Amino acid sequence: MKVINILILLFVFSHLSIAKSNAIEIEYIRYDFLGSYKAIISKPKGKGPFPAIIYNYDEFYDWAGLKLANQRGYNLEYIAGYFAKLGYVCLIPIERYRKLKAIIGIATYIKDNPDIAVSSINLVGMSEGASLSITAATQLPDISSVTLIGPIEVNDKGFLSNQIFNFLKPKNPHIPIYFIQIHDVGWRIRSQHDVYLKLKTIYTNITFKKVYKEKRWFWDIDRYGKDINLFIRKQYNRTHATRKNTYKSAKY
Repeated sequence: MKVINILILLFVFSHLSIAKSNAIEIEYIRYDFLGSYKAIISKPKGKGPFPAIIYNYDEFYDWAGLKLANQRGYNLEYIAGYFAKLGYVCLIPIERYRKLKAIIGIATYIKDNPDIAVSSINLVGMSEGASLSITAATQLPDISSVTLIGPIEVNDKGFLSNQIFNFLKPKNPHIPIYFIQIHDVGWRIRSQHDVYLKLKTIYTNITFKKVYKEKRWFWDIDRYGKDINLFIRKQYNRTHATRKNTYKSAKY
């Protein structure tokens, strides 16, 4: 009986070690850009350079905090690992609140990272995080694409409302934008509509998709992450056409 128990324990431990070795590593880093900031970073196995995603979460995460957000199914470490498994270095500025410099800073910070293909740095944001993403993109000429999930005005007026586009013209008006409209409640639909109409007057390459789900549905990256991956891959392959579509998602 003891021998059987020992064999069972050895079997369990061996599988735990395999699971750990196959797991995506999550790191926390600090970076400076007119202030000190923190970010989650996760990268694929193997040698880079890899395309990058800078993910910008919505206002709920800063309001609720890590513990409650995780309980509600909004887990930033899981999101970072999800994109790493697809072949991206994923970076998520945390404790960001409404500091635009946290996003611009991380985009600047990674340009000297040998693991990252600077020709493919992509912004993905949700709700307020989406509006911060497109605002940051006006100041970042080398961003490859922007995915906006339910972008809403952060404020009715001022620097973080859609009125910003009256004052700041994008350095790259042809950047590919994937606009996912969350069609749930009236006020959010109206706010997204206002942002969309403003973007159409400025940007030339917008892909629009309407999704009849509540915002919390988008906290689960497994539900729609592949859609974002396909959009980014399409832009990457179009830009690197001479390489005959060499970019493929990592296999695990």
